Amino acid sequence: MRTPALALVVGILIAGLLPTSLQADVYLVTANVPVQISPPVQPSETLQVFIKAKGGEWQTPDYTVRDGRVIISPDPKKLGGSEMILVINPPADLNLNDSNPPIILGIKIDGVAHRASAALDLGKLVDAPGVILWGVADRENALDLNTLRVTLNDRQLAPDALALDVVGKRQVGVIADMGDIDYGRHEVTLRIADVIPGANRLEARIGFELVDTGNLIQLVRDRVIVKTDSCFSSYPNLEPLIDGFKMLDGSGAGNDVTWASAEMAGPHWIEITLPEPRPMKEVTVYWAYSGQTFHTSQRVEVQVPDNGGWRTVATSGDQPLQPQRNHTLRFDEVTTDRFRVYQPDKGGPAARPDLMWVAEVEAR
Repeated sequence: MRTPALALVVGILIAGLLPTSLQADVYLVTANVPVQISPPVQPSETLQVFIKAKGGEWQTPDYTVRDGRVIISPDPKKLGGSEMILVINPPADLNLNDSNPPIILGIKIDGVAHRASAALDLGKLVDAPGVILWGVADRENALDLNTLRVTLNDRQLAPDALALDVVGKRQVGVIADMGDIDYGRHEVTLRIADVIPGANRLEARIGFELVDTGNLIQLVRDRVIVKTDSCFSSYPNLEPLIDGFKMLDGSGAGNDVTWASAEMAGPHWIEITLPEPRPMKEVTVYWAYSGQTFHTSQRVEVQVPDNGGWRTVATSGDQPLQPQRNHTLRFDEVTTDRFRVYQPDKGGPAARPDLMWVAEVEAR
């Protein structure tokens, strides 16, 4: 017995592929045999209908109009594929044959012009980028600003960190305020598409490494004293906290490259004493990396001595820290020869809140 061919037909209005101001209906049709579809249409003296398979060319199919619907019978074999896009009454200025993504016209970082490229590597930087401006244009169709996204290390920037300078439908300036950026390797990515059904998309990347040049601890490492509240049973060595090795690759976070506190309730801390008082305004903590995740404490503070006790000069904020390689806590400059990184009770990594697991501590 022959198995009859099966057809799956889906007619969905694809929100976001075309701005609503263009007044065009766009449908995604999936079928593996000839089918009949009948999407609704508005009464019109003229009706323009276009269809193509994914990767194919636009065609004008035969159709009839009856009872407020346009009836079409696409044949996937003739169109060249089972995934098809149907467009009804596109605007006159829409070039359906456009297959080119938007382009980068120019890039400025903190007012300095850089090579216009979708892949720009700035190398090692002492100062992180503050404001990035991209000039973006499309030569054939309007840009779809609803698709604009700017991310830092795959985390989307907040809407209030972005501003647009709209030159016209096909050209825009995108301005991103990057905010505080920590030490290490970073990638900023801009994504935007044009309004063509199926969307030609631009993905432009800017990479850089923010390097540390003023770590007070490394300058006098052989005379630095490190104390902790406790140690995990197999992590008694405190040397990893100031050995300068901090870029863990995930192959292991053993006691030769990290320190861990005892895993018990209560606060945990790392106290560092320098040979002499030095001006200081930030402390960076690099977290242990094991099991394909950074074991970032959810809450930490920086404290300095004060009348026989400790005074908090910086906190990680109201929201729990998210797992990443390192965090820098900044504060008003103090002159001191001693400070500590303090983890409040239950402030450890989300999966192990009674533990503090650190690869390196730096101070500047």
